[in-house]
Amino acid sequence: MKASMPNPAGQSVVQPGVQGRATSATTAMMMPAERSESQSPGRHELWYHARRGAITLMVVAVFVAGLAAAMWFASFFLYASLRVNPLHAGMWGWFDAARAWCAGGLPKEGRRIAGSALFGLLLGYGAPGAAAYALWGPSGRRHLYGSARFASEAEIRAAGLL
Repeated sequence: MKASMPNPAGQSVVQPGVQGRATSATTAMMMPAERSESQSPGRHELWYHARRGAITLMVVAVFVAGLAAAMWFASFFLYASLRVNPLHAGMWGWFDAARAWCAGGLPKEGRRIAGSALFGLLLGYGAPGAAAYALWGPSGRRHLYGSARFASEAEIRAAGLL
């Protein structure tokens, strides 16, 4: 009879245990596997999920920060295109103009609103991405593959071929 199957008669079935000790089937099912005292069960899983949660929160925070920057830049560009001081645009200037355009208050300004939104998104999300690529992207070193060229005479002499 296996230790994982319950005994229908309720009798204790003796099985060989760890390190020569005899344990019953009911005791073997209730006792956890032998583990070191320093590592509790589930500790690794807890850190795994906490790390995943922290990464998710960071991604959401970066997305929200990019969206806030894009909204401000869109308002800035919209006010500048309307020849109004763009520093007075604030965060919700573009959103208010888009709502007014939808309600029919700014019938001829749809292209400016769309263009300023495009510039705002490009600057809010594209500029940090381009800066990250410039900082951590590929450097000016030679590639392992795809950068074939003819050897110079000095390189041929250094290799001992001449």
